[in-house]
Amino acid sequence: MTTDVATVGPDTPFKAVAVLLASWNISGAPVVDEDGQVLGVVSQGDLLEREAPHGLLKPGSRQAKRKAGAAFVADLMTSPAVVVRTGDDVAVAAKLLEEHHFHRLPVVDEAGKLAGVVSRSDLLRVFLRTDGEIREEVRDEVLLRVMALDPSALYVAVHNGIVTLNGTVERESMIPVIVALIRRVDGVVEVRQTLRARFDDRGVSPVPPGPTGLLSRKRPLV
Repeated sequence: MTTDVATVGPDTPFKAVAVLLASWNISGAPVVDEDGQVLGVVSQGDLLEREAPHGLLKPGSRQAKRKAGAAFVADLMTSPAVVVRTGDDVAVAAKLLEEHHFHRLPVVDEAGKLAGVVSRSDLLRVFLRTDGEIREEVRDEVLLRVMALDPSALYVAVHNGIVTLNGTVERESMIPVIVALIRRVDGVVEVRQTLRARFDDRGVSPVPPGPTGLLSRKRPLV
């Protein structure tokens, strides 16, 4: 995503928005309040609807009347905004861009504050990463740093963005976590794995600590 984002406030005048979009050579900008919360998005389309509302909107509709006399962003913007969150997968952003025919989407953090903007070109750039770069991130970031595994103990190969992974890990519950983390790596198209586990811990669940502060295992019913 791009973090250097042109934004406007709800009280920004119509003409100022037109100048901003032209000077930044962008088709739209997020509308944020003083706390950075995303209120909506104002686009070139919104400006055109203000200038020729009866040609673009249903005549007599509430939206057409509101935009026809709009002088500030609050009456021009499209709200609520379609957004993605910083933790969302790139596939989520791609789907929303395609469904709504947008060129870019605001990206918000967990508090709903603007973190950046993701565009179609940003998503395409992800898949321009080399296989070597992807493999390096899978080994160094996912396996070593996050999962605390020795990357050399597993076979990791990447071809055309497809990650092939096999070998043995300690616990069965680690496998879906590893796969999910690798899928989140930029440029990964697919994950193919034949991982095995030394210990099947899928039937073992921790319970809240008792008076002794120890965890006990849940026994299977027989």
